[in-house]
Amino acid sequence: MRERSGAPLSARELPALFDHVHDALQARRDAIDDLNVFPVPDGDTGTNMTLTVRAGREALAAGRADRPAGGRDALAREVIRGAVRGARGNSGVIISQVVRAVVEVTTGEQAVDADVYAQALEHARDLAYEAVAEPVEGTILTAIATAATAAREAVDAGADLVATSVAACAATAVAVERTREQLEVLRDAGVVDAGARGFEVLLAAVHGHLTGEDPRVAVDPPRNVTVRTAGHVCHGSLAHPYEVQYLLDATDAAAAPLRVALEQLGESVVVVAAGGLLNVHVHTDRIGPAIEAGLAHGRPSAIEVVHLGEQVAERDAARVTTDAALAVDTPTGSGGRMLGQARTRAHPTADGDGGGTPPPQRELAVVAVLHGHGAVALARSLGAEVVDGTAGSLPSVAELVEAAVASRAQHVVILPGHRNAVAAATSAAEVVAREYERQVEVVEAATSPPAVLAALALWEPDAAPAQVTAELRAAAGAVRAGEVVDAIRDAATPVGPVRAGQPLGLADGDLVIVDDDPLRALHAVCTALDLPAGEVVTLLHGASSSVAQRVAAAALVAELAPDAEVEVVDAGLAPARFWVGVE
Repeated sequence: MRERSGAPLSARELPALFDHVHDALQARRDAIDDLNVFPVPDGDTGTNMTLTVRAGREALAAGRADRPAGGRDALAREVIRGAVRGARGNSGVIISQVVRAVVEVTTGEQAVDADVYAQALEHARDLAYEAVAEPVEGTILTAIATAATAAREAVDAGADLVATSVAACAATAVAVERTREQLEVLRDAGVVDAGARGFEVLLAAVHGHLTGEDPRVAVDPPRNVTVRTAGHVCHGSLAHPYEVQYLLDATDAAAAPLRVALEQLGESVVVVAAGGLLNVHVHTDRIGPAIEAGLAHGRPSAIEVVHLGEQVAERDAARVTTDAALAVDTPTGSGGRMLGQARTRAHPTADGDGGGTPPPQRELAVVAVLHGHGAVALARSLGAEVVDGTAGSLPSVAELVEAAVASRAQHVVILPGHRNAVAAATSAAEVVAREYERQVEVVEAATSPPAVLAALALWEPDAAPAQVTAELRAAAGAVRAGEVVDAIRDAATPVGPVRAGQPLGLADGDLVIVDDDPLRALHAVCTALDLPAGEVVTLLHGASSSVAQRVAAAALVAELAPDAEVEVVDAGLAPARFWVGVE
C-alpha cells in the first residue's frame, strides 16, 4: 500500500489517474451493465462509462505525445473534447462532464489538495445537473451531488486530501444504496441505479490512486437471465422508444436552447458542451425532428439511433440458446413474385457468370440493413450488400458510408431496414455524395424486414439506376407489415395492460393486441393487415419462436390467405417472434 499521508495529488499524475479509473470501470463493467434498468435501458451503462473515460484518456495520451501549441490549456481542451466526443448513452454523457470538471478545475494547478478536489466535485455536480433537461433524484446525479457535499463538509472541517476522499466515497456508497428506495422502478427490480454505481466505482478508483487501496464497492450479482428475460423492468413510456444521440459542431451557447427544443420532442434529454462541440442525447419517437433541432444550431455528426426495446431483447436473447433452424416447405402459386424463386441469383461478376465478388467498378448497388441468419443470406443471394442491423445495434453513419463506398458502384440505393435507421442512412447518403461524388438514394419506405426483402426481390442490377430506384420505392411502399414481439416491461397500452414478456401484436406500427398466445397475436396482426386481400404474403420467423410455433404460424398464414402466394423464411430475426408482410 502506497502511503501518501494526505499529500496533494500532483498534476503529473493525471495520466496514471485516468488509467486507474478506466481499469476499475472496465473490471466492473458487466456488473454495472446488469443493473441497467433506469430510466430506460438505453445501452449498457458500465460499457458506456468505460468508453467515455477511455476516450478522455486516449485524448490525453495523444495530446501529451503531440505537445500541442498552447501548452496545458490546449491539452485540457483536447481531453475534454475527446471525452465528450466519445461519450455514449445518458450516463456516459454525464461522466464526460465529470471528466470535464476535473480537467477544468485542475488545469494550471501544480498540485490537487483537498480544497481543489472538493471544487472539482462541485463543478462536476453543476455541469451534470446543467446537462440534464429534467434532473431526477435517485440517479447518478444524486450520487455526484452527495459526493460534492460530503467533500466540501470535510474540507470545511479541516480534512486533508485522503480524509476528504474517504468522506466522499463513504457518502456516495450510502447514496447509491438509497437509490433503490428513491425510485419505484429500482425498488421493484431490487437493484440500485446503474449510473450511480458507476460513479461510485470511479470515486473508489480515485481513492485507490491516492492510497493504493480501493474502498469496497458493493456490486449487485448479475441478474437471473431466465427471470429477467420474462420480466425485464424499465421506466419510461412506449411513446419514446428511440434513443437518438449525435455530436453537434455548434457554440456552447446553443446547448440551452437545444435542450429546451428537445424537451418538446421526448425525454431523458442531455446536452453537454465542450468548446464548440455538443454531445446530444434524447429518447423520442420523433427521430427526424430531434436531429433537425440540432441542425438549427450547427452540423451534426456521428448520429446514432437505437430502438430501446429491441436493444434489451437482443441483449437478453444473446444469453440464451435459440431453437434450431427450421426449413418449411411453402406453397407457390402461378405468376407473381416469389422470394424463394430468386434465391439462386447471385450478383453478376464482370464475366457475367453469376457469382463471385463484385467487379472494381459497376453502375448500381443496393445496400440493405438487415439481421438474422436467414434474412441476411437471402438478401445476399439477391445481390445486396448487407449491413448488419441487429436490433439494438443498428449501423452508424460511418458503417453505411463504408458499405456504400465499398460497393464500388456509382449509384447506390440504401434500404434502411428500420425506421430508426432512416436518419443515419440519409446522413450517410449526404456524406457519400459530398466526399465521394457518388449518387445515393434512400428508400424511406423500406423500414421493415418484409419491405426490404420485397424490394430486393424486384431489383435488377443491369437496369437504369433511376428505373431501379423507382421500382424499389414502389415495391417497399406497397408492403404493409406487422410483427409479434414480447413486451419488455409492464405497461398500460391503448388495448389494455401488458405484462413484461407478454406477446404484443403490431400492424403498421400500431398496437392491435396483447395476448399470452403468440399465435393468437399473429392472427390479429394478419387480420389488421387484411391478409386475404393480399397477392403476396411473406412470413418471417424470428429466433425466439419455437419449432412448433413456426409450423403453426405457417399453417395459419396459408389458411388466412388461400389465394395469395405465400413465402415463409426462417429469418432468425430478433427480438420479434414473427414478421409478416402483405403486398
